Amino acid sequence: MVFLFTSLTVIARDAARDLRKMKGFTIIDAAAVSEVVEAKIGDKIVKLDNGTAYKVQLLLLDPLILTDVIVFEKAPSKELREKTDKKIPDAMLYQIKLLIDNEVYDATPLSLK
Repeated sequence: MVFLFTSLTVIARDAARDLRKMKGFTIIDAAAVSEVVEAKIGDKIVKLDNGTAYKVQLLLLDPLILTDVIVFEKAPSKELREKTDKKIPDAMLYQIKLLIDNEVYDATPLSLK
């Protein structure tokens, strides 16, 4: 029983540490993996069952089909928008992160058209 309690405490601490990195992000979508495609070296394309796709770096092991994915988004700050002086579209300034198998990855949304 002590082992189980200790394991749960360590997992909870790790989850809290990971969630601290998500400050300011909002959940914008939840779906399941439908396909993972190898892109250029170090990148993978994760396609979700709702038709969206994301380029993900440093995804070493492919998630299994039907693995749940939570999509997070963070809007650019007012200061960042002012610094770019409208030279970069706002859509390119948003940060996207995917939660896959309890790991958070930076991602770039892709158009499948």
